[in-house]
Amino acid sequence: MNSVDKRDEPLIREAIRLLNVEYEDGKEFNESFDSDEPIKIGRLELPRSKVLFWLDRVGYYEEQEQWLGDALQEQHEPCISLLKKHGLQTPFEELVAAVIRDRVVPFVGAGMSSAMNMPTWGAALKELLQRIPGADTAALSAQIDAGEYLAAAEVMAAQDPIQTENFIRTKYRVHKMKLAGPALLLPKIARGCVITTNFDDAIELVYESHDEHFDAYMHGTQEHNFFPRLVRGKRCLLKLHGDADNPATHILTQAQYDNGYGTPFDFHKPLPKALRQLFVSQSLLFLGCSLEQDWTLKLFEQAKIADEYAIPNHFAILPAPADSQARQLKASRLLGLNIQPLWYPAEAHEYVERYLQLLIDAKDRRINIAG
Repeated sequence: MNSVDKRDEPLIREAIRLLNVEYEDGKEFNESFDSDEPIKIGRLELPRSKVLFWLDRVGYYEEQEQWLGDALQEQHEPCISLLKKHGLQTPFEELVAAVIRDRVVPFVGAGMSSAMNMPTWGAALKELLQRIPGADTAALSAQIDAGEYLAAAEVMAAQDPIQTENFIRTKYRVHKMKLAGPALLLPKIARGCVITTNFDDAIELVYESHDEHFDAYMHGTQEHNFFPRLVRGKRCLLKLHGDADNPATHILTQAQYDNGYGTPFDFHKPLPKALRQLFVSQSLLFLGCSLEQDWTLKLFEQAKIADEYAIPNHFAILPAPADSQARQLKASRLLGLNIQPLWYPAEAHEYVERYLQLLIDAKDRRINIAG
C-alpha cells in the first residue's frame, strides 16, 4: 500500500465506523428482518439485514421504510379501529390538518398531569376536604363524586382560604413531579398557546425539556406579555385557575370568579377576552378534561350565542360514557359548541397518549388513517 493509501486509512476506518453505527440504529428492523434464515456463503452465516445494508443500501432503506409503515399501522390499529367504530375518521383528519397548520391549542386538564405525580381534581379535593374544619363532608364528597369539582372547590376555598391556599401551594410543587405521560407529546403538536386548568408547572417543565420556554403567560388575572404573543400565534401559557406558587393569582371562590370573569361575562376583562379569542380563532384540543358544565363551557356558549364569529372546529379526547344514551347526549351538547368528541373506552386513559401519538404520526405522514 503506498503512502497515499496509508493516509486514507483513518478516513476509511471512520467511514466504516459511522456506517456500522448507522446500521445499529436500525436494530429493531434488523432483528425483524433477520427472523428469516441467515445468508450462507461457504462456512459463513451472515444476517440478512447486514448483507442487504452493505451490498444494497437503497434496498435496505426501502425494506426498512416498508417495515416501519407496517409496524406503525399495527401500533395504531386500536385507535384507528375506535375512530372507525364511532365514525370519527373525518373529524380526526380535520384535527390532523389543524395541527399541520399550527392552529391547535391544547386545553389541558388535571388528567394530563396524573402521570407526572400530580393529583386529579377529585383526589386533590378529597384530600383538601380533610383539612377544612367544620366542612359539610357528606355534601362536598357527593359533589366531588358527581364531578362537580369547581363547585366543591369554591365552597372549601370560601370556608377556609388559608388552608386552601396552603394546600395548593404545597401540593403542586415541582419537586414532586416527574416527566412522564402524554403531556410529553404536547410540544410536537402545539407551538403557540397552551391553556391549562392546573396549578402545577407540568406544562412549563415539558416544554423546557424541549428547550422551549413560556416567556408570556397569564396566571389567573395576572398576565405578562400575553396578548401580544397570543395575537401573533407565538408561545404563551394561560393558567385559568392561577399558579400554585402565587395565591394572588388563584381563582376558586365565587368572588374570585366574579372578579376574573364578570357577572355576566365581561369580555373586556383579560380572562374572558383571552378565552373568547382562542375559541373563535383556533382549534382547541381538550385533554384530561371531563367537559362537564363549568365556567369555561358557559363562556364558550355565550360566545357562540352572540353569533359574532365563525367558530372553528374544536376537539376533545374523552372517555366514552358507558351508557349509549349518555354518550349521545354529551356528544350533542359538545357538538353544539363545535367541540367534536373523540371517544375512547371508559377508564382506558392510556388512549389519550395513543391518540396523540397517532396525531403526530399522521401529521408527519408516517401513517395512513384510512388504513
